[in-house]
Amino acid sequence: MLKVGTVQEAESLVFKDKVSKEVYQEALRIVAMLDERFGDDREVDEDDGGFVLVIESKEDLADFSAEYVDISTREYVELLPTAKEPYFNVFILYNEYEFGITLLVPMSIVPENLLEEFMHETTSMA
Repeated sequence: MLKVGTVQEAESLVFKDKVSKEVYQEALRIVAMLDERFGDDREVDEDDGGFVLVIESKEDLADFSAEYVDISTREYVELLPTAKEPYFNVFILYNEYEFGITLLVPMSIVPENLLEEFMHETTSMA
């Protein structure tokens, strides 16, 4: 699981070299908004704002659910197309209203129930 909370963290080579271009750009877009709204000097685990987690395995999902909340408590889900495999952008409000966690999850490890709900919501909107 890769975690970034600020633009500076996202631009680090450690993060940038481990994710696809599309996932990197989405994470960078989100943390740029967080930096603008809540400051780039915030303590991302403690202060208002939040962070982005790139989920790399089913074990990461289990660890996330154990430490924070179940992924099914999400506010919204968007599809993030990439050159290799689509990702889900899953936004979760955590600890009231001023702290959000964005999960970027490869479609191949998204829980089946979330995938089915997303497909149902997408087809009912068409």
